[in-house]
Amino acid sequence: MRGFMISKTAVVIMAAGAGTRFKSKKSKLLHNIAGKPVIRYFSEMMRHLKPEQTIFVLSHQKDDVIKAIGEENGFSFVEQRTLDGTAGAVRAAMTVLKSGITKIVVLPGDTPSIPESLVKELVFQDASVVLVGTTLDDPKSYGRIKTDEEGNVVEIIEETDLKAGDKDIKLVNASIYAFNRNFLEKTLSDINKNKKKNEFYLTDVIALASGSGVEVKCIDHSNPFEVLGANDRSSFSKVGLKMWKERAEKFTNNGVTIIDTGKVYLDEGIKIGKDVEIYPNVFITGESEIAEDVVILEGCRIQNSKIGKKSIIGPYVFIDGAEIGEENKIGPFTYVRPGTNTSKKVKIGGFVETKKITVGEGSKIPHLSYVGDATIGKNVNVGCGVITCNYDGFNKYRTEIGDNVFIGSDSQLIAPVKLNDDSYVGAGTTVTDDVPKGALAISRVDQRNIKDYVYKIRNKKSKKQEK
Repeated sequence: MRGFMISKTAVVIMAAGAGTRFKSKKSKLLHNIAGKPVIRYFSEMMRHLKPEQTIFVLSHQKDDVIKAIGEENGFSFVEQRTLDGTAGAVRAAMTVLKSGITKIVVLPGDTPSIPESLVKELVFQDASVVLVGTTLDDPKSYGRIKTDEEGNVVEIIEETDLKAGDKDIKLVNASIYAFNRNFLEKTLSDINKNKKKNEFYLTDVIALASGSGVEVKCIDHSNPFEVLGANDRSSFSKVGLKMWKERAEKFTNNGVTIIDTGKVYLDEGIKIGKDVEIYPNVFITGESEIAEDVVILEGCRIQNSKIGKKSIIGPYVFIDGAEIGEENKIGPFTYVRPGTNTSKKVKIGGFVETKKITVGEGSKIPHLSYVGDATIGKNVNVGCGVITCNYDGFNKYRTEIGDNVFIGSDSQLIAPVKLNDDSYVGAGTTVTDDVPKGALAISRVDQRNIKDYVYKIRNKKSKKQEK
């Protein structure tokens, strides 16, 4: 998405809380949701929207949070040294606010599903105070937005401060605001500490504004999921699943067949061509690209990889940091590790592991093999149980395999070694030297048959048992 500058506006992102209800050693904002840390959604949104200034208010594990956000983005970071409430967090942000800023948007850092369009709507409202609410059938645990008979916002009442008559209010506070700078600077100092929690509530700004005749607007957002944060792991999981599902549905509307959109997990930024078929329990993550007419069967994970046209993947294949050519067949139960690069019509079969290899057109590694640090030519057949022995305990070495090479089952290729074009390796061979073009390499010893060996052993055992 191409960004644009929102002038004279600062966006303050509240990222100081520890998320104690998560019962985790790390900040809630560092937990992964639908493919990336929660706080990363905000740094990416701000890169798109480009406000005049973006301020992250931090405290718990601030260095790790900054790392997840990305210091190189030109954002401002301020530490809330005393966790004295949401108003205290905004006060901390005001200490680094640039001159010339006239509007301040405040967003909760634990709500990654806030749409960019809503932030833009907040920016372009002309009221001194704008807040976002949403209507819930069961508003329990959320602060309520109280209005008068004419629909004007009067105050926000926290759940713990509700009186009997207020519990029927369905409009809840989403903790998303926009303020005129001058009004906010004057009003923050008028907020009193809440006696129950010993904190300064930003929500008190609403009552102060209403009481002094300042215009307060409320945007009643129609989709609660987008604007209400996750307070515990259960609700966090539900948010993530909904985000995954919505992404999958977007792909189905653009020509991708997904058997069950609730059981496919697609990162933002991946690319999928038309007429791709994706079966359940598939993860496609990172910067992966799937070309047209690919079939991805159940249980696969494709990570930072490219898959060529008309290839068939799976089931239960893990492809990581690889480039798979057109019309390949991969799997089942295959581990394709980083640096694997295949040409057209390649087969990497069941229970095969590859790493840092290039494979020429038409070549096959059908089953039960490990092939690493190797170059494989065209029309090569790698038999069952073949291993490239690429590591001597100190260094890695490469194996070079030419075109039209046949490698028999259960062979070991001791790198560095080269199998030239049209060479054959007999089954059970340990290859330690280069194989010339057109030659057969075989290192098996001559077979010995010991006459009546089995009968002699059986007789000995039976005599022992009789004793």
